Amino acid sequence: MKRLFSLAICLLAAISGCAKKQPSERINITMKKYEFVPPEVHVRRGQRVLFVVTSADKQHGFHVDAFGINEPVKQGQPAEVEFESDKAGTFPMNCSIICGSGHDDMEGKIVVE
Repeated sequence: MKRLFSLAICLLAAISGCAKKQPSERINITMKKYEFVPPEVHVRRGQRVLFVVTSADKQHGFHVDAFGINEPVKQGQPAEVEFESDKAGTFPMNCSIICGSGHDDMEGKIVVE
């Protein structure tokens, strides 16, 4: 019985080591006509990040081409977007759903250091 318990503990430890890496940082972003709040987000390279994106007014689309992100964001329904910041640089985030006359100017930045 003692061996079976030890084997079970070892198996659980091995499985948990293979589990998906949890985000090391949670960042809240609000989208509204025609801006991102905050307008610039800084993360460390190699960091797993969870963005919690909300809309203050209408439907938007959270788009970061460099990381393959394109997530609809409805008012009152936060979208959770998880990614690994695997490359350094400054990357634009923009709205991918036309949200009004200032849509084309709606841009923020993700800075990966």
